[in-house]
Parts: sequence; structure tokens; C-alpha cells
Amino acid sequence: MHPTSPQGPAFELAVRQQLFQLGYRNLSATGAAQLLLACAVMLALSARADRTMQTVWLAAQGLIAVAFWVTWRQFRALSRVDEPDPAGLRRWALQRRSLQLVSGVAWGGLGNFLLPDAASHNLTIMVVFAGVMGFSTASNGAHDLWGYRFSGFFGTLTMVLLVPRGFGEHSATIMLIYLFYMAVLLAISGNTHRTLRAAIELRLENESLARSNAEQAARAEQANRDKSEFLASASHDLRQPIHALLLLIEAYRQQEPAAREHPLVRQIAQAGNAISSMINALMELSRLEGHAERLTMAELNLPATLQDMVSHARPEAQAQGLALRLRVARPAAASVVRTDPVLLRRVLGNLLSNALRYTPRGGVLVVLRQAHGGDGLWIDICDTGIGISAADQARIFDPYVQVANRERDRSRGLGLGLAIVKKACALLEIGLRLDSVPGRGTRFRLHLPARLLAPADDRSVAGSALPSAGAAIGAAPWLAGRRILLVDDDPMVRSAMQALLGGWGMDLRLAARGDASVLEACEAGWEPECVLCDFRLPGEMHGIALLDWLQPHFPQAVGVLLTGELLQIVQPQAEEAGYLLLSKPVDPTLLARTLGTLLERRSEERVA
Repeated sequence: MHPTSPQGPAFELAVRQQLFQLGYRNLSATGAAQLLLACAVMLALSARADRTMQTVWLAAQGLIAVAFWVTWRQFRALSRVDEPDPAGLRRWALQRRSLQLVSGVAWGGLGNFLLPDAASHNLTIMVVFAGVMGFSTASNGAHDLWGYRFSGFFGTLTMVLLVPRGFGEHSATIMLIYLFYMAVLLAISGNTHRTLRAAIELRLENESLARSNAEQAARAEQANRDKSEFLASASHDLRQPIHALLLLIEAYRQQEPAAREHPLVRQIAQAGNAISSMINALMELSRLEGHAERLTMAELNLPATLQDMVSHARPEAQAQGLALRLRVARPAAASVVRTDPVLLRRVLGNLLSNALRYTPRGGVLVVLRQAHGGDGLWIDICDTGIGISAADQARIFDPYVQVANRERDRSRGLGLGLAIVKKACALLEIGLRLDSVPGRGTRFRLHLPARLLAPADDRSVAGSALPSAGAAIGAAPWLAGRRILLVDDDPMVRSAMQALLGGWGMDLRLAARGDASVLEACEAGWEPECVLCDFRLPGEMHGIALLDWLQPHFPQAVGVLLTGELLQIVQPQAEEAGYLLLSKPVDPTLLARTLGTLLERRSEERVA
């Protein structure tokens, strides 16, 4: 039996139920075949058999056939259910075996028709009896071994005792032949029964395993749904105060220029950014693990993107006394790749940050060149850092693993970056390879296959870098006087946005619900140029529905959606509705540049 198969009385009952159903299906056919065969035999023996004895024997066979039919009717209800009934199965075994015993003795009674010196007549009887025993082995022995043994033993015993009536001095030989034949049939029936039981047990085990797998899959699916609901709630509830914190820090920097470089202010900002990075990394890893990431494909100018990322990382490298260089081979100088730009930048950023973090001296080199054989491009990020031992190279892609940061220094990350890199590369169909020598450095190689490269005549449309974030921006004079309507139910977020946007000189109005009351925030004659709207709102409408509802009232306003939800929940809806989506916590620099770009573009459209 399989080691994981179910055990105990319940499983044995299930096997007995299956054997019963097989025997039940054979019962009516067995009874009919028995009666028809009995009639045929009596017809063949009618020339020499005693008529009275024939009548009695046929009557006995008829009663047995009726008993088979009555038993078949009696157990019809039990045959239609899969749940075993122990009492019903016991009644079935007793009644069925009694019928088999009587039937076997009746067929053994054919010996009463044996006659001296009637070779062909006696041969017919012997062949019929042997055939009946063989048929019973196939039809009954498999599903009811003990019933068949009772029937075969007593039937053969009856026949053997009557053999001397027809064979005289040869009776002993015939009796031995019959006994040997019956022993062989009993052995065969035992093997057949064990094979059938094994097949039934295997099928029941498979069914049990399938049910167990289905239950486990259902539990896993439910756990995944529960996790998604928890992450959605946790994402929103955690991002809201962090979003407000980062905005308040930037607002304070603007209002108190003298405190901008104060160590405590810098440390508060660093703590806020660390929390924001941790939550973003956790949510991104969960999204990638759950295969919920939606790729947004676009053409990306790879050299320009790498140049932009290296430029933004150079101050960090210089602060550590490291050299940071970019080398682009001539054949790859105009390369454009079709991919998800945000996710690819995330991969490159994590690898570059990891290289700088674990390189105490020397430098980091980023190389873009063609792969051997012209099969796409290679991006190598090489450092002269501490290196990674062969034993640790497979582990570093696991979440939370930091082989060189066992003390869990937060300044050296959380151990999620490389896990995100591995899963993102698999999603982007980008090859990832690691080569490292402890004490000498590490090289991460990304292989972008040729199928991801854009055709040469389309490379003029490639995108470039996204706006940088993270630095204090001070005043934003290009936003002064611009009219903004903010809809957010969190009073802390509203206060932080009012402090920050007010510090930029923007004309801001605030609302808290997703219903018609939002218009009360807009006094007569005042129309927003931009509506910043949270996705989850109290009231009749969520953020997207509210932006749609406001369009007829403020047709010139551009709608921007803010959310603390998981992106896979909101992003598809935002893309379908055509609204820009910013995920909380929003970096103040990114917010300022996004608003400036959107409002400038809207102004140009009005002039045109």
C-alpha cells in the first residue's frame, strides 16, 4: 500500500463497498445465465436422464435464479450510494454466500445424472461442471473470495462423492483430477481477488490523494486570497501615514530653510525613506511572487537609461570614495529594447545599489555590449567588492538573505533587492548570471535576448529616464498659483499635502469624500487645473469614478489618481480609465515634477 494511503476501518469499508458493487452488477446476469445453462444441460441430457430427477433439479435451479433476482432487488438502494453501510454489507455477504453455497451444491448435484457405461453422457456432465466452476472463478471469485471458496469446495465435494455412480473403477482417478482442478481454481481465484483488491485500493488512494490535493489547493488559494486582502489593507494603512510623514518632512524643510541640513531632520527623512523603501520592496516582492505584476511594454533607449542611472548613483559612489563608470560598446550604442521600463529600471537599480553597498574600495563598472554570436545584449555590473562564496551564491537570491550583513544593518538594505531582481528577470524573460570570487569582486550579467530588441528603424522613439526622486527640492516656482483640488479622506494626508503644496505657492482646495460634496470645496468661479484624488474614499464613488464624475464639471482639469492599495488592484482600472497613477508614499520631488509636467502640457494644449 502506498505510504500516504488512507488506513483503518473506514478505508476497508470503502474497499468492501467497491467489491460489493462489482458483485451486485454481476448478480442478475449470473442468475439468468445459471437458469439458461441449466435448461440447456437438461436438454442435452434429456435422452438418458431420469425425468423426475430432471424436474427436481431444474426446479431447484429456478428457485436459485429467483433468489438471485430477489437479492438483486433487495440491495439496489445500497448499490446506488458510495457511502459504505457496514450492516448492509454484512447482510449482503451472508445472503450472497448462502446463495453461492446452494448454487455450488446444486451444480455438484449433476453427479446424480452420471450413468455407468455412458461415456459421452458422463463427459458432457463433467465438462459442464468444470465450465461452471471456471466461470464462477472469473465472475465471483474476484469480488467475493470466501463465497466462491464455499461454493467451489462444497460443489466439488458433492460432485466427487457422486463420481463412482458413473466411473466405477476409474472413480479414484476422476476424483483426484477434480480435486486438483479445484485447487488450481482456488489458487487462481485468490490471485485474482488480491489483484482486484489492489486495483481498488490504488484507485481509492488516488481518489483520496486527488481530494487531498484539491483541498490543499483550495486552502492555498484561500490563503492566497487572505494574504492578498491582508496586503491590500496593510499596504493602504501603512502607506498613508508614511506618505504624510514624507510630505511633512519636505514641507518643514521648505518652511525652515535653516533646518534643511540639520542632522536630526536628515535622520528623520532617512528613517521615513527607509520605511517607505521597505514597504515598497515587500509589496513588490509579494506582487512578483503572486504573478500579479502587469507588464507595460514600451521601447527603452538602453544606453540613455544606463547613463541616467549611473549619473544619479555617482554622488553616492563619490561619497564612498568609489569610481563609477559606464562603458557602452560601439555596436550597442544605439540599442533599444522592448520591455517594461519601470521593472527593468528596478532590476538595474537594485543591482547597481547592491554593487555600491558591498564595495568598500575600488569601484563599479557598468558595461553594455553585444552578446556573443549577436544573440542580444549583455549588461554587466562589475564591482571590486567583497565577493560571494560559492556556497552562498545560490542563497543570495532568497528573500531576506544577506550573507555579508548578518547583524541586519538597515543601511545595507533588507535582503529583498536580489530576490526582486531574480523574479523580475524571470518575468521579463531576461537571463541572469552571477560570477564572483571572494575578496576580488562580483559580476552580475543580464542577458537581453535578440527577440527583445526593437528594430533599428524604430529606435528613434525610445524612451529615456524617469525623473529622479529623493532629493529635497525646496520651492517649486513653476507651480506657484496653479489650482489644485485634493480629495483624500485621511486628515493627516490632507494636512501634509496642504503644508507641502502651500509651500510651493499652489492654490489648493481640499475635499474628503467620494460624492457630490466635493464640489463644495470649490467656490464659485474657481476651477481646478488638476484633481489629485485618492482611490479609496468614503461615499458613493471610489477615486476613478469620482474623477469620471468631475470631468463634465471641470473639463479643463487633468485627473491624477493617488493610491495606497496594491498596484495590481488599481493599476489596471486606472490604465483603462486613462488616469495617471501615483503610488503612495509619493516622493515630493516626483510629485512636483509630475504636476509641473502635466500642468505645462495642459497649458500648451489650451494655447494650441
